[in-house]
Amino acid sequence: MIARALKLFISCLTLIVVSACSSSGSNLPEPTALNDITPQLQLAEQWSVSVGKGDKKSTSVMQPVISENDIFAASGQHLGSFNLETGEVNWKIDLAEPLTAGVGHINQQLFVATQSGKLVAVSRADGSVIWQVNTSSEALAAPQANSNIVVVQTVDGKVSAYAIEDGKFQWSYTANLPSLTLRGTSTPLINERYTYAGFASGQLVALDNELGGVVWQKSIGAAKGRSEIERLVDVDGMLSLVDDVLFATSYQGKIAAIDALTGTTMWQHPLSSATGTVIAGDAILVVDAEDTVLAYDRQRGHVLWQNSDLKYRSLSAPMAFAGQALVIDAQGYAHLLQLSNGDFVGRQKMAVKSARLGSQRYQDNIFLLSLNGRLMRLGLK
Repeated sequence: MIARALKLFISCLTLIVVSACSSSGSNLPEPTALNDITPQLQLAEQWSVSVGKGDKKSTSVMQPVISENDIFAASGQHLGSFNLETGEVNWKIDLAEPLTAGVGHINQQLFVATQSGKLVAVSRADGSVIWQVNTSSEALAAPQANSNIVVVQTVDGKVSAYAIEDGKFQWSYTANLPSLTLRGTSTPLINERYTYAGFASGQLVALDNELGGVVWQKSIGAAKGRSEIERLVDVDGMLSLVDDVLFATSYQGKIAAIDALTGTTMWQHPLSSATGTVIAGDAILVVDAEDTVLAYDRQRGHVLWQNSDLKYRSLSAPMAFAGQALVIDAQGYAHLLQLSNGDFVGRQKMAVKSARLGSQRYQDNIFLLSLNGRLMRLGLK
């Protein structure tokens, strides 16, 4: 208990320090002023609904998920199912304690994690709880599942697997973590054979889904510098997997394309990013630590374009839809960039004021879930 409390204190202290480093101050860069643009496209809100009373100070990014005609989202103590087209509430449940991660899903089950360290499986049909188990610690990234297991990555450096049917413990892998880390974890990726996970040590690991053994591991961030802050190398953003190639970034480290079967590095470049990677056709979108938006060719790894006009504006993770790249800054401005060249094609003030947004793409629409629990569907007009 003492060790866990100390680790939580260190994580919170790191969040404060890193947040201070990324905000304006007497010796730090001010957010770049916005230049006038001629909007060619505009976002249109098609519907908006409250999921629950979220926490604006939360460090979790609560990701909604889409299945058939419904979208599922969690905020505060609530998990809900909403009609994809209209936003109408199908059902909503109160799980009686704050949720820190979600939503994962497979077939007819949804998965969320609670502040006290529980993993909860819920029926997609009506929100009834199927089973719940205690994990080793708090999770800040959505549980991920295949047809046999659900895996959850916790802040104590563990990735643990549980049986889909009843939550029975299957296996656990523990990474060695540095004493100081960013407050967060990357979201694991899972298929039928392997689970891929990144850690605060800068390591990326492929685990066998049957026994949890290490298939390969790769460093995409090496600790450097004298201070603990300078040595932060967390793999703390979204991982992307396409055509058996895994794309990942680390804070104060690299962006890398890795053969998902063998762990062989296909290409890599120096980069610092805590938001991770997003697939956009033949490109990989990234927001770096200074809030430059970049697009890399996913086959060869060269930079297709970069836009530095939003530096130090605390951007969200990039989102791709309808042929555009979307980022939202901490002041609530949504910026649309053309996927082909990174030029601005739209900008408007939104009702959301946090860069830590859950998002999900569906056809030519984007769904956003803000930290205050507002779920909205946006399209272009």
